[in-house]
Amino acid sequence: MTARSSSTPRQKSPQRRSATPATYAFVIFVVLAMCRLLIFRPELHVNASTRQQVTVRNVIDGDTIDLTDGRRVRLLGIDAPEAGFFEKKAEPWSQESTQWLRDRIEGQAVTLRIDEHEKDKYGRTLAWIYGSDNILINQQILAEGYAKLLPDFGLPLELEPALREAESEARVQRLGLWGLTQK
Repeated sequence: MTARSSSTPRQKSPQRRSATPATYAFVIFVVLAMCRLLIFRPELHVNASTRQQVTVRNVIDGDTIDLTDGRRVRLLGIDAPEAGFFEKKAEPWSQESTQWLRDRIEGQAVTLRIDEHEKDKYGRTLAWIYGSDNILINQQILAEGYAKLLPDFGLPLELEPALREAESEARVQRLGLWGLTQK
């Protein structure tokens, strides 16, 4: 006699489902997200040496300033209307944008935050600018509608949501240049 009885049903082993492409995509996404959060942290590479206390000598236009140390600085993350230099016609809201920036920081001490891109093709220092009250001027000018978001040089991960929200709110409220009718 055999040890098995014919009266007990034999249990089937559970069948394995093969993973779908969506499952693979999800796993890859999770792995990449974890790598980004745990390994590739560019915001940790912004150290104190990239922050500089400076004084603004004068405002050139809505996104460019001159410092008392002779440097010309281009504000990162924004594109203000062109002021019309070198026989070019001034764009709408250029005077207002320039005046807004002038009222906020001309003659004032500010803090520059210089990330990986130190200079643009015109030799201007590229920076995020914090006012004396530690408010990010680049974000504030977006929020009031005097400039558009310009992500060409990249936006720091810790600043990007606030910058995008600032521009979106100005658009929704039709502030500044967003109040213009599109032609």
